[in-house]
Amino acid sequence: MDDAAIPRTTAEPDLRDVVRWLTDQASGSPPATEQAITDGLDNHLISIVRSHNTPSTIWRFRAGQQAYVLKAQLGRGTVLRRELRWYLRAAAVGLPRGLFVVGQEGPAFTFLVLRQFGDTATLDDAALAGWTADNLHGHLRRAAAMNATLFRRTRRRVPVETVHRVAARRVAKRVAEGTSYPYLLPLLTGQTVTVNGRPLQGLARSWRDVVDRKSVVRLLTPAEIGLIFGDMHCGNILVDGSGTEVVDPRGGPLLPTAYDLGKLVQSVEGGYGAIMAGRYRLRCTAEDEYEIDVDTPPGYAALATWLHQGLGDHRYQQALYQAAQHFLAMLPHHASARRETVALALSGILQFERLREALAG
Repeated sequence: MDDAAIPRTTAEPDLRDVVRWLTDQASGSPPATEQAITDGLDNHLISIVRSHNTPSTIWRFRAGQQAYVLKAQLGRGTVLRRELRWYLRAAAVGLPRGLFVVGQEGPAFTFLVLRQFGDTATLDDAALAGWTADNLHGHLRRAAAMNATLFRRTRRRVPVETVHRVAARRVAKRVAEGTSYPYLLPLLTGQTVTVNGRPLQGLARSWRDVVDRKSVVRLLTPAEIGLIFGDMHCGNILVDGSGTEVVDPRGGPLLPTAYDLGKLVQSVEGGYGAIMAGRYRLRCTAEDEYEIDVDTPPGYAALATWLHQGLGDHRYQQALYQAAQHFLAMLPHHASARRETVALALSGILQFERLREALAG
């Protein structure tokens, strides 16, 4: 690791020591272990965070007087490698480094070091804590502006069919993965799933209703792609006073802006953050009949109106379509948490119903 790659900070000596050790360990040939990384951080360590729906583990550590976040994926996993490449590519097109300090791909593990931002509260945290829409709106607008800047510097036109084909392959793969879980099969492929008293189609059937109609696909699929964050839901938007940062970018192919607008719709209308926080009530009243009540924060209701008005009907429909697909595509990643995954599937079914209503209106 070239020391020049580490920006100078008041924590420079301690930070360089930590990064040199991580680089040496990542370059080793046998796969590392979480415990080995934990032991190596030693008295720098603050805490460890794990999640069932991501392959990375997060260590919070201190160097000098400053706090940092270490993300690492063990072995030759690809998810964090793509994220690291995203940061490097964004820097190459002139996006400020923001929280990114340094990273390294290696056979033992891949890692990223980021500056800790405030107390790492997210926009979802703020909304669930009762922030008003006026306070939430500024952060959402700044995050969207960062994405728009990235996109403008990298965008290019491509045939609608190309954009749709990439998205359809991704969703079809996730549907196949989801149907390997017996409890998800009726929610995905059912002719009728009753949600809060309304008979609706299963999630995969709803998706097929869209993709089997070429005119609807052309309406809902943008013809421009570029570099965007790629996972800009409100749980990845960090807030601290008037400061805003976005974390956990999705490395991979260039995408339309509707992809991340769909992430925002998924958060403010679909209740994604509330479900992930366990803020919902779910009952199965009979076979394929469910009642779900998600505690969507009041501040998000006004944000949903702002999103719709700001985007206009056509772009809002494109974002709503992406939001519904996001719920469908994420199910295999959450499937080990059955109740949560059922709630996500039901929210996806409701999003597709909103899309049908938007198209009909």
